[in-house]
Amino acid sequence: MAVASDRLDLKLSSDDKQLLIQAAAIEGLSLAAFVRSAARKQAREAILRERELQLSQRDFAAFQAAIHEPFRPSPPLEEALQRVRSEVRRA
Repeated sequence: MAVASDRLDLKLSSDDKQLLIQAAAIEGLSLAAFVRSAARKQAREAILRERELQLSQRDFAAFQAAIHEPFRPSPPLEEALQRVRSEVRRA
C-alpha cells in the first residue's frame, strides 16, 4: 500500500461523526483508517458498476447472435460508402 501523504478534509454533522466513530470502534480501527477503508471500498464498487455491463438472457443471446453474424452495412451506410468510392481516386 502506498504511503499516505495527501490529505482530505471534510465537514460532517455531529451525528455522522458519532456514527463513524462507533463503526470504527466496532471494527477495531481508528476513525481515519475506517473512513479511508470505507471510502476506498465505495470507490472501487462505483468504478466496477460503471465498467460492468449487465444483460438479460434475451439481450445476451441477441448480442451473441449479432457478433457471430458477418457485418452487413445498413442502407444509409452502403450509400455513403458508394458515394465515397465514386469520389475518391486511388493513386
